[in-house]
Amino acid sequence: MNNLILASSSIYRQEILIKHYPNFRCISPDIDETPQEDEKPISLAKRLADTKAKKISKDFPDHYVIGSDQVASFDERILGKPGNYKNALANFRSFKGKSVYFHAGVSIRNESLGVARTGLETTEIRFRNYSDETMITYLNSLDTFSTTAGVKSESDQFPALVEEIIADDECAIIGLPIKWILDQLSELV
Repeated sequence: MNNLILASSSIYRQEILIKHYPNFRCISPDIDETPQEDEKPISLAKRLADTKAKKISKDFPDHYVIGSDQVASFDERILGKPGNYKNALANFRSFKGKSVYFHAGVSIRNESLGVARTGLETTEIRFRNYSDETMITYLNSLDTFSTTAGVKSESDQFPALVEEIIADDECAIIGLPIKWILDQLSELV
């Protein structure tokens, strides 16, 4: 599909989409991702995904634009990207034996055709009561602390922390609910 754009700079999301659509463009939407006052995690995920798709759609009205964003919640609060080792360590100390929810909002827009669809996929990660050694091994394996909540499910060390991942779409944990996207595009194209 030559008229498909992924509104993202994430190489992980690109890798998911390319398996199904080898011909698409990637454009980073560069939006403000600050939560609004009292905004809930699900609302934030949907709003950010749709804002990304809207922004790119304005410049490419004849294209199908996919926007996605992921928001983590823990103890009913929004978790951002830890940014550094210290913050990631604090997160993982509190995750022991508990669940973190990852809400992947997604939007598909085509301005010329009046298409504006949004969806959401939630993944629950139930963490083990892992040892400090296991946690530190995971954190030391990371090359960045710019992933949601410090979770990098692609890491070889990550499974040792996890008791169970509950998801309808295994790609949603990476922030791109591909099943929903494929269903929508099959109806639209």
